[in-house]
Amino acid sequence: MPALKSDLVPRILDVFLERGYDGATLVHLANAAGLSKASLYHHYPGGKVEMAAALVHHAIADLQNQAFNPLQTQPPREGIVLFVSGFSNYVQGGHSDCILSILGRHLTAHEEISPLKEAISSQFNDWQHSLAAIYEQLGCKPKRANREAQQLLSSLYGALLTSKMHNKPELFARAIKRIQKELGRTYEA
Repeated sequence: MPALKSDLVPRILDVFLERGYDGATLVHLANAAGLSKASLYHHYPGGKVEMAAALVHHAIADLQNQAFNPLQTQPPREGIVLFVSGFSNYVQGGHSDCILSILGRHLTAHEEISPLKEAISSQFNDWQHSLAAIYEQLGCKPKRANREAQQLLSSLYGALLTSKMHNKPELFARAIKRIQKELGRTYEA
């Protein structure tokens, strides 16, 4: 039975997460997909650039679903705690990485994927505005709400990077607990 394009995303994602954009060769990607290079090109005629774009769109949808949707569907205090938990789930408690972060590091180095920079940047701006709106609902003035949103995103991605650099997912797990505790203490009912 031929592979479906949607089935290929998790397979190629693992290669990009493990090897980055530069190290994700077509040989590695085809092997991970269980396809020949020609078959992989059949699914992604734009090659590695098209695969990276598919991963960006997949990651945005996944993060939106797991982390950002609770901000819209839950009361502010619960929504922000669920947001942090959702982000942790997205990166498997620090065991995985965020493909948006990995590709974001390569956007200026590779002109062929620079169009993805706008998609990632725009999405992060939207997410930051969503978080800032929640902070405003929690009583922060707009400038402070924006700073708190930036700080939360920086804390999450900083904790993830630190845990990846030390190869210790438990560092990320501890940071998540600390962040949630601080949020609970700061924004108690």
